[in-house]
Amino acid sequence: MTRKIKLYAITHDILGDVFWEVFRKGLIDAASRYNLDVEHLRPGKFSPEIQASLIEAATAAKPDGIISTIPEVAAVDSPLRSAIDQGIPVICINAKDDRPDGERIPYLFYIGGNDKEAGELAAHYLSKSLILKSALCVDHYLHDHICHNDRWIGFRTILEQRNTDAQRLRIPGEDLSTSARKIVAFVKEHPEVNAILTLGPPGAEAVLQAAELVGHPEFPRHLTFDIAPLQLEAIRTGKILATIDSQQYLQGYLSVEWMWLYLNCGFTLSKDIYTGPVIVDPSNVESAADGVARGFR
Repeated sequence: MTRKIKLYAITHDILGDVFWEVFRKGLIDAASRYNLDVEHLRPGKFSPEIQASLIEAATAAKPDGIISTIPEVAAVDSPLRSAIDQGIPVICINAKDDRPDGERIPYLFYIGGNDKEAGELAAHYLSKSLILKSALCVDHYLHDHICHNDRWIGFRTILEQRNTDAQRLRIPGEDLSTSARKIVAFVKEHPEVNAILTLGPPGAEAVLQAAELVGHPEFPRHLTFDIAPLQLEAIRTGKILATIDSQQYLQGYLSVEWMWLYLNCGFTLSKDIYTGPVIVDPSNVESAADGVARGFR
């Protein structure tokens, strides 16, 4: 191709989630490496409906390719199929359509974490770390989200096999103080809970604040998802046991790289690329912190 390739990346970000800034750096670094343009569109709050309208706008611009999350199949199915029908290749990242081939949106392939496996890993890690009585999964989205649902299902399934009760609490991740108060209220009403799983930085921050509000050492042990400076410091100080990383920089970088390879060379993949889950705990927290300082974790 003689002209500069133009791509759109459309994601489902909520405000204040540092996860997506690292993903964005992956996009930008790969765009620079392969000398192409990437425009990143995002709703600013969790709204698959707004994301669907952004996909429609990107399609209307007739780019060379689209990179998109699929947080809710029903909302984005039609606009993504429309883009593909118009000859625009699509790579799915971070949150995918779990339906079988022939039913799912016909994107090229998926690059991101294996979230059911990640939820299972969280349950196994907590079970090895303490004697689990009852567990709470704190979800920082008030609406259904494929990644979060899969993490919760994997987590609950393993704990059910171990005859351990698990409950799910939804909080407004963009409202830290309200979220912390809801967690405090739940923990006080359910004293049997001795472990909490959070699904990303907004939930992790809310649980850390809730622990401060409660102010006693018997607060449930905490395992989380993704990497941010606050989480890493909490692992160092023992306030968080570990975090599960999906290496979102790779999701941004590899999606651009593989779109370039597809457009220029015709390469594709026979299977999806899984960038996680990867455990970060006291044994490797400094390596992860170095990645954060360099902007890719």
